[in-house]
Formats: sequence, C-alpha cells, structure tokens
Amino acid sequence: MLKKIIKEQAEMLMREEMKNFFEVEHPELKNSKNGSYERILDTRYGRIEDLTVPRDRNGAFKTQLFDPYQRREKWLGETIIEMYSKGCSTREIGKFIERILGNSYSATTISNITEVVIE
Repeated sequence: MLKKIIKEQAEMLMREEMKNFFEVEHPELKNSKNGSYERILDTRYGRIEDLTVPRDRNGAFKTQLFDPYQRREKWLGETIIEMYSKGCSTREIGKFIERILGNSYSATTISNITEVVIE
C-alpha cells in the first residue's frame, strides 16, 4: 500500500514539476507535452513498477526526482558498495537486496555496480 501511495505522489509531483517548468520557468519555450514513459524505480520502500514519467516533444523537461537513466535510489548503490567493502560476497548482497526490495539483483549486476565505483 505504501508503494502505491509513493507512486501516486511521485507521478503527481512530476506532472506539477512539468507544468511549472513550461508555465513559470520557461514560458518562452513553445513546446508541447508528448505523453509519458514507464519507469521502474527501486526505492527504500521496494520496487515501484510502471512509474509514469511525463515527457515533452523536444526533451527540454527533466524531472528532479531522479536522473534520466537512474533505476535505483542512490542509497542502494551506496549500501552495495559499503557491504562489498566490508567483505560481503556479491551473492550475499543479492540476497540482502531481495529481502529488502522483494526483487533480486544478480551477482553480475552487483559486481557491475561495484566496478563503476572502483573505477
């Protein structure tokens, strides 16, 4: 139930954010809405499926709730790095994430996350 409320509130915030972007911040842009796209976002409250993100024709609008290709909150990446640095295996981290989010991350995905930070 909490995930449903978070999803609804996030979608409402993004709609208002887009409205404000074109009406207040950039009224000079002659841009029009172009529907939306679906996003999966892993949050501390679990995975939010089918999050509706509004978009415009020219791609001028970017939501402030998350980065363009972000699929998980930053705390999750930080937690993975911290656990890995403490000596947890990628499979152990995957099981931990599955218990928290209800969805699993493969050992390869976790390894890729840690490699990006190491670089």
